Amino acid sequence: MVRLVGEVAALPGGHAEKKRYLMEGLCKLIDADAWIWGLSCQRDPDKPQVYVSMVRGGFTEQSFVKLLQAIEHPEMIELASSFFLELMEKKTHLTRLRHQIADKDHLARSQAILAWKAANIGPTILSLRPLDERSSSAIAVYRHYARLEFSARESRIAHIILSEVPWLHEQGWPDDRGVSVPTLSKRQRLTLNLLTLGHSHKQIADRMGISPNTLQGYIKAIYRHFNVSSQAELMSRFFQGNGHDVG
Repeated sequence: MVRLVGEVAALPGGHAEKKRYLMEGLCKLIDADAWIWGLSCQRDPDKPQVYVSMVRGGFTEQSFVKLLQAIEHPEMIELASSFFLELMEKKTHLTRLRHQIADKDHLARSQAILAWKAANIGPTILSLRPLDERSSSAIAVYRHYARLEFSARESRIAHIILSEVPWLHEQGWPDDRGVSVPTLSKRQRLTLNLLTLGHSHKQIADRMGISPNTLQGYIKAIYRHFNVSSQAELMSRFFQGNGHDVG
């Protein structure tokens, strides 16, 4: 663990490369299949959690879209509310296993489980580090749907490693920490995430199952919302990071 953190600190390149290296190393240590690291810009436990500026690994393009849809499933508000209440109360870096966030029986009865199954996501470790009163650096580590749960030891390993890089949690976010992102509609937020990941307009329309004309309406609204005129400008806004470091 110490060596992995040291290697990340010495690694050349920007925050995205360092985050990817750290997460790939962590996944090997705890036998995880996939991961995401993004900005949580909505901490209200009574509202859908909203994530942007994501770096990820272990997903196909289609499975990642399904993951984004699962995250915003309406029933996730109730399932995850206790975790975000705890985060608001303690105001410190927290790492929790899936059953510590959502009761197993409650999750089994929820329709949200079908969305997670469609994304081939099962056992989960969620780790959040508050950045300010509203936003957090958010990391999730996953195993495929049918696999065994992570152990308490594996969760502890994840927490130790992720809490040892406070400087990396501060990097790679838009200057306003995504303050206005939650005001977009769910479809617009999905479009925003796919645009900032560099997907073409055709790819996005295909992944979302919508017409090019409908997509263009979402894109125009997003560009207007963030006062940008191109996909490249939008990507720069969401990945430039503190200090405008090279990513």
